[in-house]
Amino acid sequence: MSEPEKRDDQDWVAVKAVPNETEAALLAGFLDSEGIPARVVDRSFHMTPTVEDNDLSPIEVAVRRDRFDEAMALLASRESGFLAAEPDEEALLTDEGPAHVDPEDPDGKSGAGG
Repeated sequence: MSEPEKRDDQDWVAVKAVPNETEAALLAGFLDSEGIPARVVDRSFHMTPTVEDNDLSPIEVAVRRDRFDEAMALLASRESGFLAAEPDEEALLTDEGPAHVDPEDPDGKSGAGG
């Protein structure tokens, strides 16, 4: 591995450990959509955790070190939005928070200028 490649890997830090690849991909996609480059780090098949590991979760979402604080704040805001959402059969939780869905018009085509 060349020196620039090695340095690039060291510039990424984990922001969240997740239980599976699907959740990791969703979280990385959310961060990317907010302008924060993110990658999924999956150690599940390549590296066995050692006693020194504090977190034994093999799948993490990582961001560049210089965007870590911004990513953590964004994830905290997203999480608090989900926790504050009232359960509602007609609400759909999105990255922007709850979105209400009209059961008579699930595609949102009537009344939306269409």
